[in-house]
Amino acid sequence: MTPRAAIQQIARMVRDDIRSGELSPGAHSVGDMLAAQPEALLLIVDLTGAEGRKKRPDATMHHAYSFMLGQTLEQLRQRSEAGNGHATMAMENVRAAIAQQMRIGKLVPTAAMALVSAFSRAGIEVGEDIRSAMDHAMIQTGAGQLNLPTPDVDQMLKDLVKACEGDPFLIQSQFAELTAAMPAGLQLSLLKGLVLADDSSLREAAIGWLLAEPAIAMPLASMIEETARQGLVSATSVTNLMLIRNWVSEDRRRAIDAIIRAARAVGSVPEKRPAIQVRELLISERDGAGAQSIFASIKQGRKNALVSILIKQGHGVRDAWVAGSLSRPEIEDMLDHIASEMSVHETTAEDTALILSSALADGPASSLPPFGLIQAITLMGLSDVASKFVSVDDLVALMLSDADAAVTDAKAVERAVRGSGRWLATNPQLDSWFENGDDVAAAIKRKRKIEDRIAAIIETVLEPKRAYWAGVVAWSAFAQRGDGHGSDWIEMALVAREMASERPLTEIPLARFIAVQTAEAARA
Repeated sequence: MTPRAAIQQIARMVRDDIRSGELSPGAHSVGDMLAAQPEALLLIVDLTGAEGRKKRPDATMHHAYSFMLGQTLEQLRQRSEAGNGHATMAMENVRAAIAQQMRIGKLVPTAAMALVSAFSRAGIEVGEDIRSAMDHAMIQTGAGQLNLPTPDVDQMLKDLVKACEGDPFLIQSQFAELTAAMPAGLQLSLLKGLVLADDSSLREAAIGWLLAEPAIAMPLASMIEETARQGLVSATSVTNLMLIRNWVSEDRRRAIDAIIRAARAVGSVPEKRPAIQVRELLISERDGAGAQSIFASIKQGRKNALVSILIKQGHGVRDAWVAGSLSRPEIEDMLDHIASEMSVHETTAEDTALILSSALADGPASSLPPFGLIQAITLMGLSDVASKFVSVDDLVALMLSDADAAVTDAKAVERAVRGSGRWLATNPQLDSWFENGDDVAAAIKRKRKIEDRIAAIIETVLEPKRAYWAGVVAWSAFAQRGDGHGSDWIEMALVAREMASERPLTEIPLARFIAVQTAEAARA
């Protein structure tokens, strides 16, 4: 079977899963499989274009190709963030292929939008090259801003509200996927429909784009400020804006504050919300890729929900979602499955607010959190979540502030350091603690002896990243601390502080452990 035929066969399997309403285990594993074959992504682009050029294209096949691309891009993004240059190049090649296919007419706008929505789901910026190509393609096909029929947009928004059951956060997520590749002017034209909509859920969804790129966020803020003077910005939106203002730059904060003042001047009346009960609040330890998750079982009135937030060290809050309309047993089953996959610990609202505040400040200035974080924070009953970075030293000092001197003195530090190389025996989470970036291959090149490889990894890979690994260890200790029993977290906190210091990594067995696992992963 040719690679092209194999991709088509996988796409048909995914298409059938989509039609049945349930994805098979095979569909869920597509991303892992295709990430190892980057050239397959170019075939997906080509096949999507071919489907779109048929007299009767199958829209479900477009969804299937989009799903496959999204799953693979997410895997590639994670590898790219870990320093894998091949993954970064694969994503760039896909962007270039989509843009090129659109420019030469092989990828019609409807097919292109299906593919581009995958970038949005994977948390990857579409890029100006694709937006420019989309603008060109839409003009060529007569689907540009001036030719977009208003009644069609109105009906699309009504259908979107119905499909999302009036959930502003789901509406925003779905609409963002749809418009991700559109030029800024066309996006703003469509967003104006949300801002001026009769349906309040559409207007509440519109504020999500205040977390978008400046070319969208700033003009949109002016639109919303004008509607706020007309009483069209609800008290719920004002509450949400109060959170957003703490996460953005000064110029954007001023624009949001203007909206809040205008809405308050009109006197928006808060709606009565059902009482919220947080049944369970859990946090995972931080894995080697810097990922850490927060989970919450929520009861809101008569409804139950599961909240999930994903933090990525150095990249801020990467994802936040709420699964609503679940039964309590369904949520407990999901949490049990999560606990079987990773180490999770009970935590408090105060600790959750602290880690989120630090995560919001831990990433590029241009990287803003997802709109869904507002919904997650609100359901968890958190109020004081503003961007404020917490260093390893400050975090360790906070954790150890009430600890007995006997467990934190110099002797305790040396015991903890000596035992750190054996942590894997009692903590399976450490199995993910290794490096897999391009710098690893460069460090071990031409080194045949394992000890030479380990030494090179410690010196040229881990040493420049000791602050990163100190953070992984410290926030893992922070997660363990929430259980309120045992002293393992204290030892972990002490070792984190040593890794953040100028102590040679060759004196810390944990560093050697990470180097050994890195060498083994490179050989696999």
